[in-house]
Amino acid sequence: MRRLLVLLALCAPAVAGARVIERIAALVNEDVVMLSEVEEHAAPVMRQVEAIPDPVLREQQREKQMRRALDDLVGQRLITQEANRRNLKIADKDVAEHIDRVKAQQGWDDEQLGLYLSGQGMTLDELKKQVRDQLMRTKVIRSALADKLQISDSDLQEHYRTRKSRAKDEAEIEAAHILLPLAPDADPTDEAASRQKAEELIGRMRAGEDFGELAKQYGTGPAAAHGGYLGSFRRGSLDPALEQALFGLDAGQVGGPVRTRFGVHVVKVIAKKAVEPPAFEAMKPQLQQELFEQRMESEVGRWVEELKRKAFIEVRL
Repeated sequence: MRRLLVLLALCAPAVAGARVIERIAALVNEDVVMLSEVEEHAAPVMRQVEAIPDPVLREQQREKQMRRALDDLVGQRLITQEANRRNLKIADKDVAEHIDRVKAQQGWDDEQLGLYLSGQGMTLDELKKQVRDQLMRTKVIRSALADKLQISDSDLQEHYRTRKSRAKDEAEIEAAHILLPLAPDADPTDEAASRQKAEELIGRMRAGEDFGELAKQYGTGPAAAHGGYLGSFRRGSLDPALEQALFGLDAGQVGGPVRTRFGVHVVKVIAKKAVEPPAFEAMKPQLQQELFEQRMESEVGRWVEELKRKAFIEVRL
């Protein structure tokens, strides 16, 4: 029925002078993927694509990334449909417990979580939705691929030895930032202006002005009121671009400009310390999760391709 309604809508006569503001990018069984969803999913990489000077190459890359984003969304739709077919649910308490585990791992209280979310440009409700989607994806994959995701104790021991050998590279940082907000699809002129402002702020800090005071004056969001303070983090907790910049700095150093989908950041590492791995038994649940995620990534691609072969998919991009 849903597909019939979609097709009727597509066949309906257009109103004279009306502007088409949305269209379907793909049909996936009885579901749809809208063009706006594809554009939003592709937005982070499109910033680099739009900077390509050659217009022909730029358009080729744009089409490539849009199709890659659409393919990813089609896979997500199929996983969601499979979860519905299996009647799988994620309870609110599961979402809350997952967030509590993240807070415990990071040593955060509610206020520090709020600071982190403000630095990422997210609300708590948006975080809960992301966690729910992630838990649902994991649950349906566990259900469908259970026999291929078994992990033995010897697997865990080997993974622990690998983790210990990398311990010298592990670190925890305490960080702050100044966010100059900028839309993902901002005009190049506006982006250049934001980068120039960030460079100006970095220059003022290196000349002796206080990072916290400049953050209060020029930053946005709740973090600004706290001098841009974001809290303490380990690898895997931040936006990849911010993480790459921050973990490349020493304590006291300022870096940037860093571009994320939220805008242009100036960053500072307040403190940095090495992190020794806990004993094997204490780490066992984490090791189990890490190995599961590794195996899941290697198996889920094959499984999604199998779902695609069995599905009705019509691409209209």
